[in-house]
This record gives sequence, C-alpha cells and structure tokens, in this order.
Amino acid sequence: MIIVIVSVFMAAIGIPLLSSLRESDLPEISTIAYFRGLEKLEELGTQTTGSISAEAKAAVSGYGDYEREVAVADVDCDDLTTSDPGSGCRKVTVTVYHSRIPDGVSLVSLRTAY
Repeated sequence: MIIVIVSVFMAAIGIPLLSSLRESDLPEISTIAYFRGLEKLEELGTQTTGSISAEAKAAVSGYGDYEREVAVADVDCDDLTTSDPGSGCRKVTVTVYHSRIPDGVSLVSLRTAY
C-alpha cells in the first residue's frame, strides 16, 4: 500500500519536474539568439544607411541550430510603422530563429541618413 502511495506521489512530482528540466535551456537559447542578432547589427553598423540591404534567412556560422535574417524597410522618421521611401530613415530588423523559439528573437535598429 505504501509503495502505491509513494509511486502516485512521485508521479505527481516527477511530471512537472521533467517538464521544467526540458524548458530549462530556453534562457540559454534566447541569450545566444540575442547575441547573434546583436553581432549582426554591429556588423551592419559599419555600412552606410543606403547600402544596408535585406538578407534571407540563413544558417548562423558556428551555430548550426540557429538561423538569422535581416529585414530592411524605409519608414517615416516619426512613425516607424509607416512606409516612407526616401525619408532617410531605415528600420533594420535582425531576427534569429531556433527550433525551440519559432517566432525568433528580433532586434530593431533605426538608421538615418542625417
């Protein structure tokens, strides 16, 4: 009888514990994704605003589980959601993906021609 009670009790504790252990690597994955995105933004920082262009999703060198893409949009300098070609403001979005983070980690930078 005691063995049955203990095994039921252990299952009640074990299932949430296993679930939390499975998710314990998400902070590390997110941190790596953040720094790979920051690395790309710093690389783009050496380019002039007009020369920055979009890049399709591709593997991150040295990080086989990660993919990175760059989106570039000309936007209104006062409203970053409104497209405005020729305004001199470009919104650069670097998104890093991992299979455990399907929406990715995005970093956004505003570049101006001023």
